[in-house]
Amino acid sequence: MGKETSQITEKEALSIYARMMHTLDSSEFESFLAEDFSYSSQKVLTDMNSKDEFIEYIRPKLEVIKKTKSAVYAELGVCPAYGHTDCLIMAQGDKSNLLGVAYASIKEGKISGLALCIVPTPDSAERSGIYPGLNEVDSGLNKVDPGLNVKKDQVIISEEEFQRKKEQLLNLGKKETYQIKISGYDEVQAFGMAFGILGERETPKEDFYESTNFNNLESSLPSDTIKVATYVNKKYSTKKIYFYVCSFTESTQRANHQEVYSLFSIMWSRDSLWELNPWYCCSVLSEEPQAPLHKEAANWMFEGVATTGCLIASVDDFKKGTLELLI
Repeated sequence: MGKETSQITEKEALSIYARMMHTLDSSEFESFLAEDFSYSSQKVLTDMNSKDEFIEYIRPKLEVIKKTKSAVYAELGVCPAYGHTDCLIMAQGDKSNLLGVAYASIKEGKISGLALCIVPTPDSAERSGIYPGLNEVDSGLNKVDPGLNVKKDQVIISEEEFQRKKEQLLNLGKKETYQIKISGYDEVQAFGMAFGILGERETPKEDFYESTNFNNLESSLPSDTIKVATYVNKKYSTKKIYFYVCSFTESTQRANHQEVYSLFSIMWSRDSLWELNPWYCCSVLSEEPQAPLHKEAANWMFEGVATTGCLIASVDDFKKGTLELLI
């Protein structure tokens, strides 16, 4: 006999979503959705905020997956973040091609939300090898998929061991190694420091700011720069805006270590030139030195632009365009 809707847990909600992705049948998942169900993704700026809107989106998507035979894999796991512990580890095409993690929210016995995240990264999650709806045995229980293409010590071979590893991971998750916060700089100051216009960094070329040649600008970027996204708003231009992140180290009283990250773009101007523009900035504070966190900083800053806007674009202007993350 099935569980009453009022007893559903986040893990059960995730299992229902996983079965939908594996069977390509949305009927069970739809029956558990709240009317104000929200669906969000860190790769997409605009959320879906109703059951009907999500159903209109998911049914055609499942049909496309079926026709293209581009299988999606959803594996139960544990990855503490955003007030959740249980998650789904999402992959596509192959179980080792990890794309992100998913978290479910429950309210009044209904699934009130599903969030697809690229931060935290899927390889940081504790994996179970359990794919609801894909590798269920006759008794109705799940078993570890013997074809799982991961390291042996990542596969949990029993429920008891899975729970023990879950507790270990939860304890580790309580130790925060860094914090991303608003910087003491504004976006223009951070951009100037990163490029050497201000401060002690090597001064850039005189023509670094604008050029008729895109490659001239890209070649002038600081050595630690990574490309993080493209964006287009056809109301203003059909040409893509290319987003980048670079950083510099700053002494601070706020923590032992501080890295300031600058989010900036190369975009086509009304003067028919490619030009550099600062968009946002943030600081990463930690007590111990950290590996480069450009990707994490980029996601934090894009959320800031989408929430509060910036000097170069309002929230409405930014949300009306299309942002494609490359990280």
